[in-house]
Amino acid sequence: MTWGMTAIAGATLVGSAVSAGASKSAANTQANAAGAAQENQLALAQTAITAQQDILNKQLRAQRGVMDAQLKAQFDALAQQKEALATAYAKQNEIASQTRDQQLNIANQTRDQQLDIAGTTRDQQLNFANQIRGQQLDLSGLTRDQQLEMAGMTRDQQLALAKEVLDKQIATYDPYNKAGLAGQNRLLDFLGVGNNPGAANYGKYATAEFTPTMFKENVDPGYGFRISEGLKAIDRKAAASGGLLSGNALKGAASYSSDLASQEYQNAFNRFQTARAGTLSPLQALQGVGFNAAGGMVNSYGNYGVAGANALDSYANRGMAAYGDYANRGMGAYSDYANRGMTSYGDYANRGIGAVGGAGVAMGNAVGSYGSAAGNAASAYGNNLANVYGTSGSNVSNIYGQIGTQEQTAYNNYINGLTGALTGYGTNASNLTTGAGNATAAGTIGQANAINSGISGISNAYYQNQLLRMLADNKKPYYSEAERLA
Repeated sequence: MTWGMTAIAGATLVGSAVSAGASKSAANTQANAAGAAQENQLALAQTAITAQQDILNKQLRAQRGVMDAQLKAQFDALAQQKEALATAYAKQNEIASQTRDQQLNIANQTRDQQLDIAGTTRDQQLNFANQIRGQQLDLSGLTRDQQLEMAGMTRDQQLALAKEVLDKQIATYDPYNKAGLAGQNRLLDFLGVGNNPGAANYGKYATAEFTPTMFKENVDPGYGFRISEGLKAIDRKAAASGGLLSGNALKGAASYSSDLASQEYQNAFNRFQTARAGTLSPLQALQGVGFNAAGGMVNSYGNYGVAGANALDSYANRGMAAYGDYANRGMGAYSDYANRGMTSYGDYANRGIGAVGGAGVAMGNAVGSYGSAAGNAASAYGNNLANVYGTSGSNVSNIYGQIGTQEQTAYNNYINGLTGALTGYGTNASNLTTGAGNATAAGTIGQANAINSGISGISNAYYQNQLLRMLADNKKPYYSEAERLA
């Protein structure tokens, strides 16, 4: 670029020399001297321009180095802040998750403990209810057994008393019963209908008739006695008269016997009836006594049966009452056990529902707290990240603004220095031309004007070149946008 500017300056100077050729030929010596001085001044101006350009380049490099360092520091800080925010966000999420998990674990443990306690309470209540039921059943069974024992004792005492009364009654009736049986047996023998045909006088009074055969068989002892005595008297009378075997004696004996037999048959019949009645009547009376005794014994046995039946009925009633009372007590015990069990299970269900509900609420609160904490963490992370990016963007913008201002200042200083150098060169060249003796005023003035015009063109061209170079080459930052955002 410097050599291009030199060529432009030479071309300008050549054009100025051509335009001032007429003046130069009038004062050649002075023009040569002035030209040599101008070349020296031009070299000095170019040296000053190069120095200004070096200063500008150094300033730009220094400023860009500072800018790059600032940008790098800003981007490093941004990356660190992003990492710190991400770490804080992850830590907040981790803490929220741990808190949630701990709360859920505590809720589960609390629920399980409550359920265990409720189950233990339920089992204890059921065990206690079962013990009470067993005690009630045992007591009911004992009461039943005691009632049955008491009823049995009462029954046995009643039966024993009834048996004692029966035995006494039977003992009282027994002699009469036996007498009645004996009289009845003897009566049956006399009547010929008994079971002992070999008994004496068996069938003697089988009939109430008194037959002549019975009379002839001397059934009536009185007749036999009296006929014997009557015959004896006849015999004694006949013997006394000496005619024991006479016809009169025999006739008398026959008449006596016939008369006596006729007379005594009725008497014998009456005596037979009287004897029969006298014999059978006591037996019949004795039979009646026995019959009455048997009736009394029957009544005694009936009373004993009634008393026994009443005793057994009373025992049965007492037993049924005892078993009914036992059943009622048992039903009451089982009903109480069922009620206690239902109450226990209801309490267990209520406790279980409360425990599960409490655990659900605690879990919901834990998840809700986690959601709130996670949301707050995400919101804080987003806000902080936005603030960091905003601050970083503002800082980068400030850095670029500062570097732009500094570069603008550097370029202004460079332009001012370049203008000063060129101005000094023009001034010195003009003085050298004037000092050559003004050989030809018009030529010298024309030459000076031409040279000043060329120097002015060189200055303007160089200034434009520097501006274009600045815009084309000197505004690229050290880091790319992708590197800045990384």
